[in-house]
Amino acid sequence: MPQGSVKETLSKMDPLDVWRILKSAGVKYVKPILIDIHGRPRAELMPIDAAKDILTDGMPFDGSSIQAYATVNKSDFVALPDFRSMFIESWNSSKIVDVFLSVLDDSGKPNVLDPRNVLMQTLEELAAEDTYVKMGVEVEFFIIKENGGKPELADDGLYFEGRNNSMLLNPISKILENLEALGIGWSKVHHEVAPSQYEINIPVNDPLKIADMIVVYKLMARDVASEFNLVSTFMPKPFWGINGSGAHTHISIWRDGVNLFQSNTEEVTEQCRYAIGGILKFAKAISVLVAPTVNSYKRLVPHHEAPTRIVWGYANRSAMIRIPYYNRRVNRIEYRHPDPSMNPYLAFTAMIKAAIYGIKNKIEPPAPITDIAYDLKGVAETPVNLGEAVEEFAKSEAFSFLPSETAKAYVNVKNQEWSEYLSVYNWKETWNVITPWEYERYLKAA
Repeated sequence: MPQGSVKETLSKMDPLDVWRILKSAGVKYVKPILIDIHGRPRAELMPIDAAKDILTDGMPFDGSSIQAYATVNKSDFVALPDFRSMFIESWNSSKIVDVFLSVLDDSGKPNVLDPRNVLMQTLEELAAEDTYVKMGVEVEFFIIKENGGKPELADDGLYFEGRNNSMLLNPISKILENLEALGIGWSKVHHEVAPSQYEINIPVNDPLKIADMIVVYKLMARDVASEFNLVSTFMPKPFWGINGSGAHTHISIWRDGVNLFQSNTEEVTEQCRYAIGGILKFAKAISVLVAPTVNSYKRLVPHHEAPTRIVWGYANRSAMIRIPYYNRRVNRIEYRHPDPSMNPYLAFTAMIKAAIYGIKNKIEPPAPITDIAYDLKGVAETPVNLGEAVEEFAKSEAFSFLPSETAKAYVNVKNQEWSEYLSVYNWKETWNVITPWEYERYLKAA
């Protein structure tokens, strides 16, 4: 038997074996998870015995009840479990297992309106060329008190704060413990620049696994904070006047087992330079995917460590793309544009395709900058608001980074979101104010 087929056979998992192992490990409930167009988990909870059929044959569901999945006349879908992506909820006494799903259309093919399928297809196309992507993400977030639907700061800490703060030490410690227990891996945490703001690093992995880990991590962080009567919020800009939260994404591209971004000099490699060129070329267009909310554009303002100028540089945290330059070694890029409200599946797809486009078409970026980017004149800037970001995407070649059906649905959803905001507020009067509309929409859901 050929070696490849042996590996394929051994890697297959019998659904009944999965069920048996989970049951014998003490799992009481199964939570099948599918992802909506916003990147948020949709799920139901069922006893482990009742879940046997779901694990074997998939979960039927009404697609018309999930935004942008289907119309009411064509709404019967089945989602199959992806046994490569299961997480036991350690923070819930390990009684619940989260199982990610892949949605099929009525012909039995992967549904392109399932964001996981979009990213999986992208990675499969690259794998056919023996090309692979590795990512790691720095997820910033606030742990806050809530008063009448509005956030209040829970501490007065500073960047790399060394004091133990009893208010937040307990939830942060428990979040770290559960990251390890989930199998996401060892991580570090530090207090970020703003009061009540922290950063957790999701260690480098395959982009699909990273996206799944972000979803599970956000679920866990919210649940843990609630145990202490606090809120973990991934809203990009919950407070005006201080830093917002980013999801800085570290990217390397590998071919034939070699990191194309690994440099033997103190400068980026040619392929890395082209990848930077591709991302910067499409930065305006993919902004709606990496910074997807009305609130995102209140983060993207000067002097709060969020990029507004579409430039790159070595060790320059004011640039959109920073080249980590510790000990003058270069092996990856850090894309600082995204925020934690992104749909990671669609956002990662756009980042990867922009970088690959740059490599294939040898897109030269402008020269790296050494100045503070916010002070630069005459350079391209990020969209001013969500409405402008949608327009940039809709008219760009980057629209084709997503399947046509998915891109159209996403544009419709984001146009609706922008219209709802404008029905209540004038952007020019509220660009520097965090409104009750944003708190209601994003504080606990982003």
